[in-house]
Amino acid sequence: MIGRNGAGKTSLLRLITGRLEPDDGEIHTQSRIRVSELEQALPEELRQTVREYVTTGLADLQALIDLYQQRSQETLDRKGLLELEALHREIDAHGGWHLDQRVDTVLSELDLPADRRLEELSGGWQRRVGLARAIVGNAELLLLDEPTNHLDLSTIQWLEDRVYNYAGSVLFITHDRAFLRRLATRIVELDRTRLTSWPGNY
Repeated sequence: MIGRNGAGKTSLLRLITGRLEPDDGEIHTQSRIRVSELEQALPEELRQTVREYVTTGLADLQALIDLYQQRSQETLDRKGLLELEALHREIDAHGGWHLDQRVDTVLSELDLPADRRLEELSGGWQRRVGLARAIVGNAELLLLDEPTNHLDLSTIQWLEDRVYNYAGSVLFITHDRAFLRRLATRIVELDRTRLTSWPGNY
């Protein structure tokens, strides 16, 4: 998604995530779709360690695991057992049984210091931590708001490769023409009055 500053690109992402309510009309989303987001702003909670912050990107999967463990301790009837089995399949489908390993992997790939507090890191390193948090959950929809801001070239290359091979859908806002050319399969230009869309290869 491209457009001039102030055109409403970030607001559109907030509408998708539900953090912003529309003035008019309706928003329809697929039931239980998991959405992950890299915001343009740097993290606000700076007292957390890198590991703690990245782990919050798995909160939805952790909630499913907590629910499964709770329900598995209960005495269930046939319907309850079927619901528990469906919950198990959903956790399996999202690779939810090895959350610590997923955090370790993304921390290693981005060479992030797991035990350092965010307040101890520069803006560029905080951005990398935010990127790790957005990607660790492998959500069906990944939203990236100016993802190359504050990143060095090697991290941008890592991000391009990760987005290129991402199993879900990715919607990103960028002014980085090289990033756009490599990754966009469809381009949407947003201004205050309309959306214009055309195939990628900008």
